[in-house]
Amino acid sequence: MKKKRIDTNPEPDAPLTDNPFQALSGQMPDDLPEGGSRPEPSAADHNPGRPWSVEKTRKGGWPVRFEKRAGNKAVTIIERVSGDAKALLTDLKKHCGAGGTVREDSIELQGDHRERVQAFLNSTTHK
Repeated sequence: MKKKRIDTNPEPDAPLTDNPFQALSGQMPDDLPEGGSRPEPSAADHNPGRPWSVEKTRKGGWPVRFEKRAGNKAVTIIERVSGDAKALLTDLKKHCGAGGTVREDSIELQGDHRERVQAFLNSTTHK
């Protein structure tokens, strides 16, 4: 039995019958600058102030270290945390996909996440 094929090539002069962007046609702002592009956001828009901060070490690195604990458990420790450490912990847990806790002025993440934590801190601070 021969299969029927649906013709997907529209006629050259036929209008589109189902345009998913048709509802958006009247929603473009009229105050766009010349060239039709939007202005770039400033650095202040990108980093709207964090409730936490991490002090760098004397050598300029991040105070991130790794420990092996009882039962062969790996822990990444971020020291010198000031401000809202719980907010930083929440962001790091999402970024690393790991559990963790706040201890005094440090944060402990389950597993070896030194590179990810340092990359996260580099991306969130522009000093």
